[in-house]
Amino acid sequence: MDITWEMLKPLIVDEVWTGNQVSLKFKASNQAEPLQTMGVAMPSQDEIMKRMTGEIAKSAASNMAIGTGANMLGNMAGVPGLGSALGSVASQAGIGYQMDPAALMQVEITEEVRQATILQAFQPLAAMYSYDAGTWVFAAQ
Repeated sequence: MDITWEMLKPLIVDEVWTGNQVSLKFKASNQAEPLQTMGVAMPSQDEIMKRMTGEIAKSAASNMAIGTGANMLGNMAGVPGLGSALGSVASQAGIGYQMDPAALMQVEITEEVRQATILQAFQPLAAMYSYDAGTWVFAAQ
């Protein structure tokens, strides 16, 4: 059985979002204590790939600009190999554009993302419940 958002809504007794993470509690009418789980909202795979491509392009452009600048300084100074040395020093010092891994995983919590995240978070608990005639029953007693 595919669980839909409309089916799952009555089972949710607590939902607390912190950034892109959600803490959830699910409880059926025959259940003494709710079961708690966590979920994480994630951007789609396509969105992650688009962001990654953009980050790689920014990094490559930054590295190219640093290399060109270092070579120009080396040529102006007239010291053979100075440009390469300056480029290496800049690279090792972390100068230039640095990718932000957290930015790759940022997602706007729209209603669609919220529902999908909660449905995904419920999956590990689904075997402990049964759904019959519009009512959830806690079956893992």
